[in-house]
Amino acid sequence: MINLLELKHSVIRQLSEHWKNVDFEAITKDKKRFVTYKFKIEQTQLSNLLGHVIHRPLNYFKSKDGKKEILGIGSHITYTKKYDYNKLLGLIEQHEDLIFLGAQRFSQSTKRDETWTGFDECHFSLPKLVFETSENQTVLKVIFNKKSLTSEDKRANALFELEAYLNFIRHEFAVVNTCSTTTYPEKSHWDKMMKACMDNLEKTPLEKVVLARKEIIEFDRIVDPMAIFEKNIKNAPDSYHLYLDPGDGKVFMSFTPEKLFKAKDREISLDCLAGTRPRSNDFELDLKYQSELTSSPKELEEHRIVSREIQEKLSMLGAQVKIEAPESVLKLKYIQHIHTHIVGTLSEKSNFAVLLNTLHPTPAVGGRPWVMAKKCIDEIEPFDRGLYAGPMGYISSDSCEFAVAIRSALSEETKLHVFGGCGLVTGSDTDSEWLESKNKMKIFEQPTL
Repeated sequence: MINLLELKHSVIRQLSEHWKNVDFEAITKDKKRFVTYKFKIEQTQLSNLLGHVIHRPLNYFKSKDGKKEILGIGSHITYTKKYDYNKLLGLIEQHEDLIFLGAQRFSQSTKRDETWTGFDECHFSLPKLVFETSENQTVLKVIFNKKSLTSEDKRANALFELEAYLNFIRHEFAVVNTCSTTTYPEKSHWDKMMKACMDNLEKTPLEKVVLARKEIIEFDRIVDPMAIFEKNIKNAPDSYHLYLDPGDGKVFMSFTPEKLFKAKDREISLDCLAGTRPRSNDFELDLKYQSELTSSPKELEEHRIVSREIQEKLSMLGAQVKIEAPESVLKLKYIQHIHTHIVGTLSEKSNFAVLLNTLHPTPAVGGRPWVMAKKCIDEIEPFDRGLYAGPMGYISSDSCEFAVAIRSALSEETKLHVFGGCGLVTGSDTDSEWLESKNKMKIFEQPTL
């Protein structure tokens, strides 16, 4: 791994030397609010740094294909309301080197509970340090507020703070044991929820609705969320790895296989992921599950509802749409999905806020039509989804990428809230959907550390 001590000394030394020749009066007159310095460093797998980071907030993003990793430390600004998206857009349009990391709630529904205290409508931060690995190189970006560079004293303080942020120490994770696991809601309540949804599907134009539940794992002491995250990285090699620690004690993490969208200039790509069967270590049984998945009218209809709506929404954006690998099978460690990859060329470049408003939520996590599905979810689900199944990713001036934050969990002191959902269409079976949502939570099933 990269020598972090040498890195710290090198960055501080280079900045100190560079600033001797900088015209800070000219910087002061510049309209830009932030100054970014970039250092090309030894190519590094950033997941190896996670357990060494001391400072918070901490954001981590790894794309599903593994080609992009971003680690953000500290925060100059954190936006927690959607009406602040215009401010965010103004900053990244003015500063091409800035990058925001974070997530947005699944819904702005009035249903809130204490579990998600500290997370508002969204949580997007501009880090003070950004490590970014892409295209076979790693770059460290150090971002200063321009006001912190206007005098020698302020610059000395800025370097002192930077030195502190560049300190890394390997965490020693305390051993914790699972005391209990509570399902919420209980199975009997779930059966009633299912009946209410099935009645809606049969008697109204509702085509599909996604119901969620959660398991609350209680430990014998406060659990370190980074230990859970590091432990489970190996269980999700073909998924996004997402970690959001605002620094107030609660941490949200996701190992989702589902891309909401990736956009660069006018090009956009999306995942359609719906229809599920379990995996098996027995090869023949695994193939049997796969055959059931691809031949089931119920699973295919559930998938095609999602695929149709994504294509419709892209058409609304004036996109030319192309379907890649339609209805193939994506095999993960514990489950397998029907997967369609959709790409498109937009009529003009759209910003992240427009794309989020248009494409989230897809019927893979919400339902169709959305207004009816949302009403059903709001009335029937007994808890606040918070960031679960919401968009989570990064935003920069030239690109943005968001995953759908399923296969996710929220750590809160001695508890880990693990979320799982399932898509319901006409013909769905109560017990099968209970088992499917259980399988989706398996990635967090053995959290003893």
